[in-house]
Amino acid sequence: MSELVFNRVILEKNNQTLMVLSITLLALSFILALGLMKAYQKPPLVVYVQDGEISVLKTRGLALDEPLLKDFARYMASQYLSFTANSLSKQIEAIRPYLSPQVAAAILNSFDENQVIIQKDSISQQFVIDNITITRPRNPFWVEVQGTRNIHAAGNDKAVAMTYVMEIKRVRSTESNPYGLLMSDIIEKDKLFKKGKKT
Repeated sequence: MSELVFNRVILEKNNQTLMVLSITLLALSFILALGLMKAYQKPPLVVYVQDGEISVLKTRGLALDEPLLKDFARYMASQYLSFTANSLSKQIEAIRPYLSPQVAAAILNSFDENQVIIQKDSISQQFVIDNITITRPRNPFWVEVQGTRNIHAAGNDKAVAMTYVMEIKRVRSTESNPYGLLMSDIIEKDKLFKKGKKT
């Protein structure tokens, strides 16, 4: 009889130990799951490439200063103003999070209308930036991008000095737009004055 009681006491003690271990394992699993979820929900990193060196920039609380605004304008110009017949659609998709809906729609409509000609004549454009100037230092910002537009089409090359004015708005940062910047308009400077806007 006493042996049965002794076995029962050991069994209950083992059950308590197993229960404590189970609760501890569940708590650790829950903490691990939360940590993994948090790690995967981080916004994409903004990466700056210079001379083959890649350095990671912070993604939270980016201060909007002149270098950041100019770098954003440079990035947008490289994707929007330089293209080949085969790369244009991919470039438009890459910058879509940084475009206002109106600008994105206008770009896509223009691409759809001219896609056949661009591909038939193998039209490509390279915009070489000479200078970037912030002409309106408040939201929405106006940034002038001066450079040379080199157009290549079926053996015909043409180089034209151009200045574009980008209207860039400060918006809330998101996972798809860590800069928190949106290009709400882009226009050739000569056409800007015809529209009645003044920088």
